[in-house]
Amino acid sequence: MIDNVLTLFKTFVEIIFLRKGPNAIPHSTVLLVVVTAIWFLVGVVGAVLIESYSGAGLFVDLILMIVGLGIYATVVNVFGHSPRLLPCITAFLGCSAVISVVLFGGRLVLPLFLTDSETGWAVQIMWLWSIPVEGHIIARTIDRQWVIGFLIAVAVLFAQLQLLSALRPVLGTAT
Repeated sequence: MIDNVLTLFKTFVEIIFLRKGPNAIPHSTVLLVVVTAIWFLVGVVGAVLIESYSGAGLFVDLILMIVGLGIYATVVNVFGHSPRLLPCITAFLGCSAVISVVLFGGRLVLPLFLTDSETGWAVQIMWLWSIPVEGHIIARTIDRQWVIGFLIAVAVLFAQLQLLSALRPVLGTAT
C-alpha cells in the first residue's frame, strides 16, 4: 500500500516538473476522492500552522479551486476529451496539494534564513510555478501544444483573480 502512495506522490512530482502528464494518473473515482481529501487536509493543516492563513482563506481557496476546475472541465469537454476528465482533475488536485506543502514548508522554514520580504518573494515564485504546471496538465489532457495550455491556465488565473476581488468585500481582509 505504501508503495502505491509513494508511486502516486512521485507521479505528482513528475507532473510538477513537467515530465509526465495526467495520463500517468489512474482513472479512478476512489483515487479522486482520496486526493481531494488530501488536498483539503493540506489546506486545513496550512490554516493551523501559518498565522497569516485562516479558515476564511481555506474557504476562498475551496471556492477558487471549484471555479478553476469547473472552467478546466468545460475546456476538456469542449475539446471532446471528457473521458480524460477524471485523471485531469485528480492531477490538478494532487499537484496542488504537493505545491501547497512546499509553499507551507517554505513559509515555515525560509524565515529562518531569509528576511520576511525575501521569504515572500521566494514563496511567490514557488506559487507562480503552479501556472505552467496547470497549463501542462490541461495541454496534455486536450492534446494541444504547451503554450495553448499555458494560455488557458493564465485565463483561468485571471478569472479566479476577478472572483477573488469580488469576494474580498464580502469576506473582509481574510482573503
